[in-house]
Amino acid sequence: MNRGRPRTFDPDLVLENAMQLFWSKGYEATSLQDLLEATKLSKSSLYESFGNKQSLFEAAFSRYVESRVTHLLARLELAESPLAFIRECLLSVLEDAERATPRGCMLVNVTNEFSTSDPVVQRLIALATRRFRGVFEQAFQQAQAAGLVSDRQAPAARALYMHCVMSGLRTQTKAGMEQKELLTVIELVMANLG
Repeated sequence: MNRGRPRTFDPDLVLENAMQLFWSKGYEATSLQDLLEATKLSKSSLYESFGNKQSLFEAAFSRYVESRVTHLLARLELAESPLAFIRECLLSVLEDAERATPRGCMLVNVTNEFSTSDPVVQRLIALATRRFRGVFEQAFQQAQAAGLVSDRQAPAARALYMHCVMSGLRTQTKAGMEQKELLTVIELVMANLG
């Protein structure tokens, strides 16, 4: 039985490079040629391994979500406190603001680009949103258990708020909001978490 030639590329590296490209340019603005250059694949290898541009995008977006959620959970575990973790998350927008061309959040970018136009991507967006909110909910559960925030709002409601704040900050960063303005918002958010 002929199994064909073995792969001569690292699928994880291909997905990482595709993810970085889609994150920077978006789905529509990313051409097949861009993908071939970024992944160093031939057209036939790309199609044989990933199906088509849409399938590669979906896999790359899923990789983004998985890597970011894993990273956030590790940061939560290592943080001085759950509120220190929340502050770190808010301050992370400043890193993007320092880039020559801020990318924003890939989840926000994908949501804005696709909206509800593609049911498969919409399901991926919904799953990603639940997973990110889940990390924030865990942080707020810990904060309530430690007496760092009141129990006036449920951790799930606070997580929803945090997700919306982060989305807004990432969008404003991408739009060019100055760092001092971003810091003003971050300080207001932290002051109102009690």
